[in-house]
Amino acid sequence: MAGIKKILLGLGIGGGLFAGGMYLWRLKKTSVDLDIVPTVKLHKLDLQGLVLRVDVTLKNPTRTSLKLKFPFIKLSIKGNSIGSSQAVNQDVALPAFGEAKFEAIMIRIPMLSLLSTAKGLLQAVQQSQPFTIGVTTMTTIDLGLKKVPYDKTDEVQLIGAQNGSN
Repeated sequence: MAGIKKILLGLGIGGGLFAGGMYLWRLKKTSVDLDIVPTVKLHKLDLQGLVLRVDVTLKNPTRTSLKLKFPFIKLSIKGNSIGSSQAVNQDVALPAFGEAKFEAIMIRIPMLSLLSTAKGLLQAVQQSQPFTIGVTTMTTIDLGLKKVPYDKTDEVQLIGAQNGSN
């Protein structure tokens, strides 16, 4: 009788560890399946610099609901950073097979940066020419027992450079 209890206890613990491991594996795999779709729009150009509006949509094509941090955005041109968003300590729910939209993330690029590292961007805006900007979206996915950093870089066409300021 005592042997059967030990076997059942061992099976219960083993089954729980297996189920927990499978759950964590599925969540880890989910983090790879996230899709991030950024857009960048010209918001304002003045003597202080350029303000770009970044909208980001995070898509979860899996059956697992997630909790993640508000995304941090970094803009770059040819690998050189030109600006970033504010860091926000806010948890966001991303439902299974759902989306989370983050709109109107404003990023100011100072005039000094425009005249030095982002000269091509300034010229494209002034001449209403298309321009490509690197957008790196960073977040942290909360898997319960573990937090996994996630980032993705996309090359995005600046909206508004072709037809002036919006």
